[in-house]
Amino acid sequence: MLVLSTIVLLLSAWSGTGSAATETVDKIVVNVAAAELPTDRIVKRMTASIMAVGEQMLVGRTIVDVETNQAKYENLVRDIFNRVLVGYTVEQVSLSPGTSTGIVVNMRPWGDVVRDVSVEIDIGGLSPDVMALIKQDMGKVEDQVADVLIGLPVDSVEWAGGISKTVIRELLADQLPEFRSNLEITAGQHTIVKLSLIPTGPIINNVQLSLRSRTIPNILLAEARPPVREAAEMLRGLPVAFVERHKEYFSNKVQKTAANHPLVKTYGLILTPVVSPGVDTEITLQAETTKYRVILEGNLDMGRQHDNTSGKLHVGKFAGSRDEFFMEIKFIPTNMEWEFEPGWGHKFAENTVAGVKYNISDRESILWLDHSLGPNWTLRLEDTPKADYYEFGVRYKLHEFLSAEYVITEKENWLRLIANL
Repeated sequence: MLVLSTIVLLLSAWSGTGSAATETVDKIVVNVAAAELPTDRIVKRMTASIMAVGEQMLVGRTIVDVETNQAKYENLVRDIFNRVLVGYTVEQVSLSPGTSTGIVVNMRPWGDVVRDVSVEIDIGGLSPDVMALIKQDMGKVEDQVADVLIGLPVDSVEWAGGISKTVIRELLADQLPEFRSNLEITAGQHTIVKLSLIPTGPIINNVQLSLRSRTIPNILLAEARPPVREAAEMLRGLPVAFVERHKEYFSNKVQKTAANHPLVKTYGLILTPVVSPGVDTEITLQAETTKYRVILEGNLDMGRQHDNTSGKLHVGKFAGSRDEFFMEIKFIPTNMEWEFEPGWGHKFAENTVAGVKYNISDRESILWLDHSLGPNWTLRLEDTPKADYYEFGVRYKLHEFLSAEYVITEKENWLRLIANL
C-alpha cells in the first residue's frame, strides 16, 4: 500500500481545473462492481482504498470542476487502482458528480483464482489429543479463512493475506487466548495456509502424578501407573491457563486411560482424578472400590520405648454404602506376636468413619474413629476402656507410599513413619 500512499500525497498537491461555482463535493460514495466479487472483507478494503483516493482527489472541489474534468479524474482513478489492486484489471471508472459524488469501479480478475484453501496447524510436539482439542477451540477457522481467500486472483493473495491474519488473530483472541499465531500463505489455485501456534504465559514444565487408594494396597496401583503417566505427560509444554480452562477434559482423559487397565475392572475401582494446573502441575488419581477394603502397612515408631516396629493387614467387606466388617491382623517382630482384631465401621459423614473392634488375644474392645481433613491430613482416635488406654494420632500423607503420624498417649508420644504398601 506504499504506492497508494505516495499517489494520495501527489493528489493532494494537484489543483485540477478551478471554477467560480460555490457548490463543492462534500462526500464520496464508492461502489465496486465485478463479475465475481470477492468476499465482503476484501470488498470493504477495496472500497476504503478507493474512498481514500476519491476524498483526497475530489472533496472540496467544485462540482463544475469535477464535471469539466470528469474524464481526467476517471482515468486517474483507473490508473491508480490498476497499479494498487494487484490481480485485478480495472475496466471502467464512472463518476457521478454532485455534493455526494459517486465512484463506480468495474473490474475483473486476471490470471488464476483461488479455488480452495487448506489450513495446516503446527503446535510443535504436542500430542494428537491436544491437537484435536485446540482445533475444537478454533472452531471453523478454515472456513473463515476460505471465506476471505476463495475467489481472489492468486496474485492478490499476498496483500489479502493481511486480512486473513486479522481474521485468525481475532478468532484466536476470542477462542484460543493462550496461544499467539504466525501465518504463512502459499498462494495458488489450491492455497495453503500454515498456522504456527506459540504458547503464551506460564508453561507447564513438570507433571507430578499421584495414585492413591484407601481401599486397596498402593502396590497394586503401581501396575496402572505407566499408562496413566503417559496420559498425564500430554500436559507438559501447554499454557497453564489452557489446562485450567480445559481441566474437565484432562481429568476425564486421565480417568479414561486408567479405566482401561485390567486392574480397574478386576477390583471394580471408582476413579476420581484431580488436576491442579501450574508450572509444576499435580495430578492425583484416587482409586476406590465399593466391595472390599484391603490395606497393608508397615510402621516404624521413633521415640517409643517398646514394640516400635509392626505390620498391619486390614481386610474388609462393605455391607452397603456405609458399613464395613473387617479383620485386622497385626504382627510385632520384636516379640514375634500376632494380634487378631475383627471389627465393624460405619461412615457417619463423608469424612468421618467410626466403629468398634475386638482384640482376641487381650480380650479387649477398642473404640476407634478416623476423620479426614483433606487429601493429605487425617485424625485418628483409638480408646480401650478396659485398659484405660487411648491413642490420638495426626497423620500426614507425604506421598502415596509414605505417611508420617504423630501419636499422643497418656504416658508417651512418638513419631510414626508408615509405609503404605
